[in-house]
Amino acid sequence: MPNIHRFIGRLATALLPLFIAIAAAPAFEAGDLERLWRTGACLGCDLRGIDLAVLSLQRSQPGVGGAGLLDLSGADLRGSQLRQAQLSRATLRGTNFSGAILDEADLRRADLREAKLIGASLVLVNLSSARLDDANLTGATLSQARLDGTRLNGAVLTHVDLGRAVLTRASLNGADLTDAHLPGAFLSDTDLYGAKLDRTDLSDADLSTASGLTQAQLDRACGSQTTRLPPWLKVRPCN
Repeated sequence: MPNIHRFIGRLATALLPLFIAIAAAPAFEAGDLERLWRTGACLGCDLRGIDLAVLSLQRSQPGVGGAGLLDLSGADLRGSQLRQAQLSRATLRGTNFSGAILDEADLRRADLREAKLIGASLVLVNLSSARLDDANLTGATLSQARLDGTRLNGAVLTHVDLGRAVLTRASLNGADLTDAHLPGAFLSDTDLYGAKLDRTDLSDADLSTASGLTQAQLDRACGSQTTRLPPWLKVRPCN
């Protein structure tokens, strides 16, 4: 019996830090996490603050944690750690990523329509060919992000940092870029029809082959001497 008591005592000591960490972390349903791991789908789950990077990387390997692509539509992932996560082609429609860390994540061809990414960090993220129509990215950081062929129609991009981002052939039809920062951004063949560019910083950005761009839009934006525009357009310098 003394040996058993000693074993229980050692086990309790070993598990204490885990219990403390769980108690300190934002609440999430253990059943939701198990369902996500087992099936790859967890619509509307509460997974706030959890580190899903390892999980998503493991699920990207055939035969691990079930088959198929992740479906986290409508899930609550506020403040979650997803740095370098492999989420290509995942269904994330309406998912709340507000305040989440998605730096260097792979989100190619992911469905992020109507997703909330308010204040999220997406430095060096790969969103090539992803769908972010009507998504809310207010205050998000997408510096050096890859957005080749990405759809951002109707997206809210106010106060977004898109410094040195690549938006080749991206669609920003009707997007709101009020107070957004795009220094050094590359917008080759990007569709800006109806985009709101109020106080948008286009310093050093390349819009020389952008489509749908009008002088009326640029009159509300600002740039620099090195901002590249179609020859019939101009932009005032930023203060």
